[in-house]
Amino acid sequence: MKQSTRYLAELARVNGLTQETEWCFYPGMLQESFDKWWDDFGSRPKAHEGIDICYFRQGKKMGHLAANLVVPAMDDGIVLNRCDDFLGQSLVISQDGFNHFSPGVIFVYSHLAIKKEIIPGCRVEKGQILARVFDTRKKRSKLLPHLHLSCVELAEKTPLKDLNWHLFSNRDKIQLINPFFI
Repeated sequence: MKQSTRYLAELARVNGLTQETEWCFYPGMLQESFDKWWDDFGSRPKAHEGIDICYFRQGKKMGHLAANLVVPAMDDGIVLNRCDDFLGQSLVISQDGFNHFSPGVIFVYSHLAIKKEIIPGCRVEKGQILARVFDTRKKRSKLLPHLHLSCVELAEKTPLKDLNWHLFSNRDKIQLINPFFI
């Protein structure tokens, strides 16, 4: 949990939020939830594949991530793929600090506008700005801009081009690891 706590603090820092920023989560923002946290607050067709980072509190004031806020890398690593998702793009990274768990553990940062120079094969450093949060209004979505973060363990060797949302939503080929517990 130390890693995720440090990452949320870094996300706040690079976006000019105070050290006292407290991140807030509706049940539908959490991994494995079938609840929606937007629109009608109904049910999802399948369990959520990660966590959605959006709302925060600073003292008594509530806020949420705005489009174009920056997204830093959680750890040093190698970009494996970038692909489209339903709200922007996703970035798939093999992070150095997690290779001791399994060589098949990858991180997926989603709903982004990724920087042009962040391409498959490039090395990223902890804290490096990878992207901006995608402006969901461009897709006429009822979701607020947010960062979706997934941690995935691959069940088998997978071509890098196949590291995308068709795979990440297939529970027979992957194992999800809750990013809050890393």
